[in-house]
Amino acid sequence: MGASKPVEPVVRALKLLEALNRKSASSLGDLRAATGLPKPTLIRLLDTLIAAGYGARISSEAGYRITEHVLSLSIGLRFVDRIVDAAMPAMSQFTREHDWPIGLAKVRDAVVVLLHSTAPQSPLSFERAGYNRTYPLIPSALGQAYLAFCPAEERRRLIRELLPASELSVLGMRNTEALEAHLAVVRQRGYAVTLSPRPFKVLGLAVPVRQRRQVLACLVMRFPRSVMTHEQAADRYLGSLNATARTIVTALATQDSTN
Repeated sequence: MGASKPVEPVVRALKLLEALNRKSASSLGDLRAATGLPKPTLIRLLDTLIAAGYGARISSEAGYRITEHVLSLSIGLRFVDRIVDAAMPAMSQFTREHDWPIGLAKVRDAVVVLLHSTAPQSPLSFERAGYNRTYPLIPSALGQAYLAFCPAEERRRLIRELLPASELSVLGMRNTEALEAHLAVVRQRGYAVTLSPRPFKVLGLAVPVRQRRQVLACLVMRFPRSVMTHEQAADRYLGSLNATARTIVTALATQDSTN
């Protein structure tokens, strides 16, 4: 099936928003020159942006401007930029010391999304960095680490909304209570490992990046099963992974204090 056509009024509104963003104030003439849209269309779109809180009319002479409400459109992106900026030095340090690549990921909607990886820096890397690569909540180690350490009410909601019973049965779990029991084991030992009904060639060892009760992201070290077991990986690298997670949280706090 071919791609659907863009909704033209939405495209025009976004083009207008971009034009407004380029100047502190824009007249109708400025906006018409920047967008190529006719005056009646501009007025309708401006009225819509103003009603939605994204624009304001300064005066008949000065024209129009955007409002601070447009910043809400970039909240998610700004957080990703912040946490990646905070994490990169500590993650690179881990890979310099231990050679293994590690990744940073965050839960978004129903999947775990890879935000950053040190794979390009690792002499032991066997995978491409895969930025924006996604992993399922279960059976991935990243998803389990998030579910195990996030607040209980958030965990119950995610399990209820995102994990069908059929998926649990494939993993040998009878119901959500069995999954909760498994996640309690993850919390007790302090890390998650790839869970699968069949042997994976690659395992992940994942820990949360926590700020008080909130899980900001998760770190994972991926390695071939043929090299070591997850118990051996935890014995050798869990302390350093957790130290890296704490360093990221500290770096984020430093960012906040200087902004």
